[in-house]
Amino acid sequence: MKVGKHHKFIVPILLLILIILVLAILFAWTGRIREKSRLKELGRELDKVTKEGGEAALLSLAGIKLTNIFYGDDGAIIFAEGSDSWNYSADELQNMTVYENSKKSVVEVISLSGLYDRSSGCGVIISSDGYCITNGHVIGTGDSFTCLMEDGSAVSATLVGVDKMTDIAVIKLEKRDEKYIPLSFALDNELKVGQKVIAIGSPFGWSWSQSIGNISGLGRLVTSSGGIPLANMIQTDAAVNPGNSGGPLLDGHGRIVGLNTAIYTTTGTAQGISFAIPIDTVMTVATDLIRKGKVNRGWLDILSVEMNPIIADYMGVPTNTRGILISQVVPSGEADKGGLRGGNNRVQYGNSEIYLGGDIITKIGSTVIEDINDYYTALLSTKAGDKFDIEVLRNGQKTRVRGVVLVEQTEENTRWVIR
Repeated sequence: MKVGKHHKFIVPILLLILIILVLAILFAWTGRIREKSRLKELGRELDKVTKEGGEAALLSLAGIKLTNIFYGDDGAIIFAEGSDSWNYSADELQNMTVYENSKKSVVEVISLSGLYDRSSGCGVIISSDGYCITNGHVIGTGDSFTCLMEDGSAVSATLVGVDKMTDIAVIKLEKRDEKYIPLSFALDNELKVGQKVIAIGSPFGWSWSQSIGNISGLGRLVTSSGGIPLANMIQTDAAVNPGNSGGPLLDGHGRIVGLNTAIYTTTGTAQGISFAIPIDTVMTVATDLIRKGKVNRGWLDILSVEMNPIIADYMGVPTNTRGILISQVVPSGEADKGGLRGGNNRVQYGNSEIYLGGDIITKIGSTVIEDINDYYTALLSTKAGDKFDIEVLRNGQKTRVRGVVLVEQTEENTRWVIR
């Protein structure tokens, strides 16, 4: 009788224990859900802080005071405030590292064409066997070159070729026992306005000087001192002066992004605006010069005019019409034979006479043409004899002219462009 009496309490006790276990599991599970929800909400708030104020704001929220942050491919290097172990900021260390790693790849080029005819600038070594890029105006008309190295030595160099259309030249340094140290290249499509850049050169003869600035513009069209338009130029506020020409414009990793070529000035010295040829353009030209000694570049044998609201209004087309107006075609030339049409209504435009009513080029191949810079860029990597489909506006209608053959670009036909 006693055993039966105890037995009837066992089942309720077991049920009670089971209920407690279930409740405990439910409590723990809901607690975890609440914790995950809380962490998720916290993550959203921290992400918001980071997006609005950057990593510095996030660390400041945690009570960590910073001196500087350097962002690199491997993450961020953080410099904490009050650390006696740091002698230089991250930005300063970056600048010094770029200079130390790049200076051996920069040479000072001295061109001698006579006892009193001397020009100088810089060059950039692009191969271990001594090929070096520079500007055409740096080597001038000289046939004898001396290149000064950063270690104080001097080597002779010979001319490989010059492309007057881009002001790019290649020289070859003489052989030596020790291999030359080339610079590495960045990609044009990685460049952003606001990005830091570093120029190394010899302004006014002060060899291997470094200046620092930012990219302040991209895709600029600049006219060289010889009157040749240079397309797709990089604009920077890094101090560039006479003697910097032919030297490198570098990114924060020490990779060359451009070749310093021109300055905008009213005084003859730097005024915060200078221009570099993008490295992709430089290497395309340099490759042709090394392989063939010259560049055979395609061109349209037309007299072209950049569209603007005034011309559009005269033509009776919408004032926002963009593209390149064909003022005239060379009679029986490739553009003429290909079906492109020039204008027939002669008008005075500034100091020039142009003809309205011709085709307006809006696309060459797959490249949309809105202005002169687009026009030059589209033809930059072409060859004489190449064929392109060209899209034009003709009498207000889009028309595709197929298989237009390009002629060879020359100094003369390059000037057949009116802005």
